[in-house]
Amino acid sequence: MSKFIPNMLYYQILENLPIACVDIAIVAQGAVLLVKRQDAPAKDQWWVPGGRVLKGEMMRDAAARKAREEVGLECHVGPIIHTAETIFPDGPNNIPVHSINSCFFLYPVNPDFSLRLDDHHADYQWVDHIPDGLHPYVERCLMGAGLSQAGPA
Repeated sequence: MSKFIPNMLYYQILENLPIACVDIAIVAQGAVLLVKRQDAPAKDQWWVPGGRVLKGEMMRDAAARKAREEVGLECHVGPIIHTAETIFPDGPNNIPVHSINSCFFLYPVNPDFSLRLDDHHADYQWVDHIPDGLHPYVERCLMGAGLSQAGPA
């Protein structure tokens, strides 16, 4: 199984290469889960859960892992609903971050689930429409999951 690399090597990679990431639009009862980030990049912003793909890990497996690690949910992994790049001026150790992101559509295996946030997220909310003020990447992930600006009809 893949493992995380030492921080100093990761910082060198961040300085020189884009990072492959998966994000996850977890859908339940007509709403999508957003989490409030505690770390740069996008600190204090509402975002879909996600993170980097590990060496040797398939993207679908990374999406399922991120659901377990970040919000404590076992999920079925559906299709990719949005792919884009994000570039942030801040990141770990104040290094600009360039990531290539694919957002997957997921839904919980157990309909009677409870969330358990990891230490990298301060809060969560379920949204049934696209709230104002989100990063354009997150807006497009929510659109790909079937949400609109106006909310349900």
